[in-house]
Order: sequence, then C-alpha cells, then structure tokens
Amino acid sequence: MTLKSTLLKSTVIAALIAAPLAPVMAQTATPEAPAEAPAAEAPAAPALEFSEEQLTAFVDAATQVQAVQQDYMTQIEAVEEPEGKQALVEQAQVEMADAVNETDGMDVNTYNQIGQAAQADPELNQRILAMLQERAPTGPETMTE
Repeated sequence: MTLKSTLLKSTVIAALIAAPLAPVMAQTATPEAPAEAPAAEAPAAPALEFSEEQLTAFVDAATQVQAVQQDYMTQIEAVEEPEGKQALVEQAQVEMADAVNETDGMDVNTYNQIGQAAQADPELNQRILAMLQERAPTGPETMTE
C-alpha cells in the first residue's frame, strides 16, 4: 500500500523536522562550551539563510535520524517498565546525535537551527520535504527484519 507508506513517511519526516534534537543537544553539551550559550539563547530565526549543501546535509542527517528512531521505536514499545523505556530513549538520543554529527557538513547545532527555521518558515519546510521526497524509494517497500 504505497499511499499509506507515503503518508507515514511524510508524517515521520514532518516530525523529524518539527522535533529538533534539543534533548540530545542538552545531553551532549559540555560545560566547557559556554561560548555557544549566547547564540543558543536567540529565538528561532526564520531569517537564517541555509546553503543548498547545508540543506542536503540536513536531509541526509534526517534520514539517518529516522532510521535510528524506527529501530528504537519497536524496542521501546516492547519494554513495559518506565526505567527501561527511559534508558532506551536516552540511548536512541545519543545514536541520533551521533548520526547527525557523522553526516558530512552537519552538526547537532546546525541540524536544530535548520529544523527550527523549517518550523517557522513554510517555504523552507516545503523545500526540505521536496528534497526528502526526491530521495524516497519509488519501488515497493518491504518491512522485513
């Protein structure tokens, strides 16, 4: 059912853009980095301009973040105790931050800036969604694990 999977992908992609890695950034921030704090205090700035390379890197990172999220969702849902769920959530957040940082031309701070700008700027959001959809496989999908 390609329509259903396309709608699911669009929803997941929109959620990726709408939910920057702020919790991950808070966990991975080091106390030795107070120089970044003033920039982080600025409100979401939709006026920021991002290069095509930055947006491409964002799309690459978002794809990797989505893969980590999908991998952990089934694990998290299978655990009943809250402590176990929380541990898996924290582990997933670390892996998502790693996935972003391992993407050429991307870091968690820039990823969050682009995500926040996309939330505030519908035109940027549509541009990112179009880039994501261009990369989406067109063939039938299989859900085998």
